[in-house]
Amino acid sequence: MTNASAIIEFARKNKSALKNHFVDGLLSLPAALEIIEQHQLNALYLLSVEMPIDLSSFLKTGLLPLESIINNPQYTHYIIRKKRGGNRHIYVPNKKLKAIQRRLNYFLQAYYLMIKPEEVHGFVINPHYTGSHCNIVENAKAHTHKKHILNIDLKDFFPSITTKQVLNLFSSPVFGYSDQIATAITLLCTYEGKLPAGAPSSPVISNFICLNLDADLNAFCATHNLEYTRYADDLTFSSNTAIETNTLLDIINIIQKNDFNINPGKLRMKPANRRQIVTGLTVNEKVNVNRKLLKKTRAMLHDLSTNGVETATQKHFKKTGKVKAAHEAKFLQRLEGYINFIGQVRGKSDSLYKGYKEQYKQAFKS
Repeated sequence: MTNASAIIEFARKNKSALKNHFVDGLLSLPAALEIIEQHQLNALYLLSVEMPIDLSSFLKTGLLPLESIINNPQYTHYIIRKKRGGNRHIYVPNKKLKAIQRRLNYFLQAYYLMIKPEEVHGFVINPHYTGSHCNIVENAKAHTHKKHILNIDLKDFFPSITTKQVLNLFSSPVFGYSDQIATAITLLCTYEGKLPAGAPSSPVISNFICLNLDADLNAFCATHNLEYTRYADDLTFSSNTAIETNTLLDIINIIQKNDFNINPGKLRMKPANRRQIVTGLTVNEKVNVNRKLLKKTRAMLHDLSTNGVETATQKHFKKTGKVKAAHEAKFLQRLEGYINFIGQVRGKSDSLYKGYKEQYKQAFKS
């Protein structure tokens, strides 16, 4: 099942069986449902919602409490300074609303997996898949050995997505919800007229909002010998022929027609004789870790092995005097994370990764 309207019709026709499966744990499903994968079953349950009582049952929240949350959403606002200047506004929902958004995210992710474009690699999660087939490494692989790479960043990604856009999404044939249900879910997932950064449901909703953008860019690239991938707000285009100015302007025009703007300061065009970066990874010859991260990891390992964890932590966090155990734990967690990331990018059989892993292990032997 790939057609959205057909998926929705199937879900609505089998609503009773789906509800019984998820609410009561019964296994008396039609034969067609018994052979569907778990994430598809989750998607069908999401799409079977038609009435307020369905939504209440789906969200495991009473009608009156749900109405109260919709009418009076509670968020805590934080401001984070960006490295390159400016502020990032984070809105964290309260406990009850966050639980609802997490549940919506779980089922929205399942549905997105059924209809997602192959070129999208960010904010894609399959809770029933032990590996990770959508990540920055897979996103970067599409652009190796290319003579020209174009990087475009979408400006103010989450806050640029409006409540109206989200409402139109849930009312569209992609979901087929009634005005009442579409409005309720929209109000549960938006705040102050936009998609809030900090809400668990925002990333997957942004992917749904980008369905038209991805389709338009895919169609354009297919006729212009371009490879295209998107990782959240990071768009990458590559080709073995020069990407002309008119081509760039056409791409920007498509982006703007889909209600997004580019960040001019992050637009990059790199030929093969320059270091080509895609989602933080170099792709000139193969997907590889940025040299700065390799250098930092090597220095942290050297300090740990030579001077011990306390001195290494002091140097890493630029602290004097005795450091807290929490800081030491954070240092070790960060170092181990860097090493594991190198293994993810270069492969677990890579000699550099294996050497770093062994050096980390040896640092704790007396």
